[in-house]
Amino acid sequence: MIKLNRDAKPEILINNEHSWTSQLMDAITAFGDYSKIPNEKKEKLLVHYRHQEIKSVLFQSSLQKCAFCETKPGESGNIEVEHFAPKSIYPELAFKWENFLPACRKCNGSKDDHDTGNFPIVNPYDENPEDIFHYNDIKIAANDAHEEVGERTIRVCGLNSVRLMKPRADILVSLHSFSQALDEAIKDYEEAETDIKKQNRKRKIREALEAIEVLANPSEKFSGFCKAYLQKCTPYHEAKRLVGE
Repeated sequence: MIKLNRDAKPEILINNEHSWTSQLMDAITAFGDYSKIPNEKKEKLLVHYRHQEIKSVLFQSSLQKCAFCETKPGESGNIEVEHFAPKSIYPELAFKWENFLPACRKCNGSKDDHDTGNFPIVNPYDENPEDIFHYNDIKIAANDAHEEVGERTIRVCGLNSVRLMKPRADILVSLHSFSQALDEAIKDYEEAETDIKKQNRKRKIREALEAIEVLANPSEKFSGFCKAYLQKCTPYHEAKRLVGE
């Protein structure tokens, strides 16, 4: 999970949020409860939040990734508009721009109707996940200062499920391999006998750094996991210092 910045509210929401919300609330009054609205009528009342103008702006703000797990569900067509505060409990927020998150179908389904109002979880538009989480090997974990909300987020969204730990494991193998290769490249540089050899080996180290830093780019899958690894990678920091000389 990485920090996200919400884009400006789409024009279609500016123009219609009030009327859409009023229609939904009127239906709740008429039927006595949100759950009692007939499914067909409920779908007609709610369909607006899935409008393409809303989805395109929302998905762009997360770089086409799930706000929770950082997968790219758009590649398989499974990115959805998630209500952070569930519309079944907080129907008055059903068309609130600040209540929308882009989520993959797995995270959306796992979170389901979890009551974020009474049992908060991390919203990456409002909080910086780097302050709340760290990684132990291929598992995400909550920092001590944010243990309750962090652990609840992990549990509710299934952030340590097999579907996420497996790709993290694959990335971790690549990152460990990179770290080892970079360590060896630094030793080769230090053992170079001429300035030309040093320059050539420094250039290769710089190219290797550029290649691995792509994985930590915010637009990449699991960039938070990769960034956390590099922050603790001694050869990486030694190489950065070396090429900065």
